[in-house]
Amino acid sequence: MSGIRVKDLGVALTALRLLALDHPELPAPSADVSTVFPDRLRLAFHENLADFEAWREALGLASEAVELRLWGRVSGSLCGSVPYAGATVELIGFLQLRSLEEPGEEAA
Repeated sequence: MSGIRVKDLGVALTALRLLALDHPELPAPSADVSTVFPDRLRLAFHENLADFEAWREALGLASEAVELRLWGRVSGSLCGSVPYAGATVELIGFLQLRSLEEPGEEAA
């Protein structure tokens, strides 16, 4: 059994609660807390990068602080983090790029 208890996730869970109270108008993300990083709240956006942008602006995360990560030629993510209510809030927006077919290639 892990030595981590729910109370040890309190900073991240409190940040989530405060975000819900302070920003009820924002689109709902997938929220994740972890025993590996108990002070981190991860908010993920799988459907729409506009949702990621709304949260980025609301939390005051500068656009130049957002990192673009690419996986191959067709997918990637935008990532950034900001302190909030004692926690580190990590925003991640997943994206799909158009397939970059070469002339003469047929789509599989």
